Amino acid sequence: MNYQATSLLRDIGLEFTCLEFTDKPVTPWGGLVLFSGLARQVGLEQALREALPFHLTSPNATDPVEIVLAFMAGVLTGSRRLAHIERLRWDEPVRQMLGLKRFVSDSTLARFFRRFTAGKVTEVFESLMRWQLKLISLEGAILDLDSSIMERYGKQEGAFLGFNPKKHRRPSHHPLLATLGERPWVVHAWLRSGNTASARGAEQFLEEALALLPSPTAILHLRADSGFGIESFLTRVEDKGLIFAIAARFTRGLKNLTAGVTNWRELEPGIEVSEVVFQAQGWRRARRVVLIRQRAKDRDFVRGRELFDDPAYLYQAILTNRTDTPEEVWRFYREHAKIELQIRELKWDYGIDGFAQKRFFATEAAFRLVCVTFNLVNLLQERIGPRYQTLGTLRTQLLACGAVLGRNGKRRVLRLSLAGPWRERFERALAAFFPTTEANCASVGTG
Repeated sequence: MNYQATSLLRDIGLEFTCLEFTDKPVTPWGGLVLFSGLARQVGLEQALREALPFHLTSPNATDPVEIVLAFMAGVLTGSRRLAHIERLRWDEPVRQMLGLKRFVSDSTLARFFRRFTAGKVTEVFESLMRWQLKLISLEGAILDLDSSIMERYGKQEGAFLGFNPKKHRRPSHHPLLATLGERPWVVHAWLRSGNTASARGAEQFLEEALALLPSPTAILHLRADSGFGIESFLTRVEDKGLIFAIAARFTRGLKNLTAGVTNWRELEPGIEVSEVVFQAQGWRRARRVVLIRQRAKDRDFVRGRELFDDPAYLYQAILTNRTDTPEEVWRFYREHAKIELQIRELKWDYGIDGFAQKRFFATEAAFRLVCVTFNLVNLLQERIGPRYQTLGTLRTQLLACGAVLGRNGKRRVLRLSLAGPWRERFERALAAFFPTTEANCASVGTG
């Protein structure tokens, strides 16, 4: 059936007269061939097969590895719900690029995630995280810890009222993440109920994160926000021999001590530093605290708060066992803000706050699988270089690429619709995963 139509710029002679449907295998996601190349290069299929504990009993059952690959493809193409992935079910080139016998439905995905229990979540994703961490260098790495808020709209398990600075009466989940300071990489992640305090379970979380590392001495430094400045966590960090910088809460004792500080030293106009030794109630010993105050409130160098009766300054305090100068401690801790950017990217581009399901561990399995996908995408970017881009940018510049699946004699060919500098950029990216497009023309071709 044809449909009569015309273009918007009819007055300059650019128009078409009708619309038609085609059954040709065309996709807007030809750039997923890069992810397919990375998956082969790092052995993703084998890693998934070793990690997933589910065994097929029915001859019609879908391979769990294929289900996970389909979910990852949905994340890469902008899905935020399982139902969004359904659109890829009819995308034949995507199915061929991923090597799937069939593309799963949203109901199959939902049934798959419902199979996860607390034990299986731990078993599967600790195995995958260990495998991923072996793909990169970690010596002297920095571990950043932070929590986040993920609002929920429905009646999901674990979605309770808790601390929520933006939507005070909205049930939420309260995840905990550990990332690497030098690169966008999730080392470990937990999904927690919404009424959980920031540091609840943080000692066990740290133990698990360090246990995932291929070398116990890979992590030397740790940064965290003020929610982790409690005695039990600080003691565990010190016992591990980690050098830390953790934002301190301005309790009454620390506030009174800060009010008596007179030896402020100016770093630059409007910003001053000092330091004190402070022992909070319940601490087993005193610790060093670096103090920063900022007069120019229109700048954002100090993420602090107003204290005392004089609102002229914003104050910030950092607990640390570092021995360098206060300004170096402050500069080191400021890099902790990168984890917040990574969490924002996980939410906006990867939809990590989506894929909510009724069962808690089903939601956590999807949440942690998004983290695995995040690491793979950043490994892909490291190999194609040269600079880091968010998935949103990567999606528009590389992944969103028109392609048609066809044949050249007996060989199957994916023809990409690219020209000019866009084609040159894509060919440079292909070279990281395929020797040449000619030698691998059964997988991808141009023109």
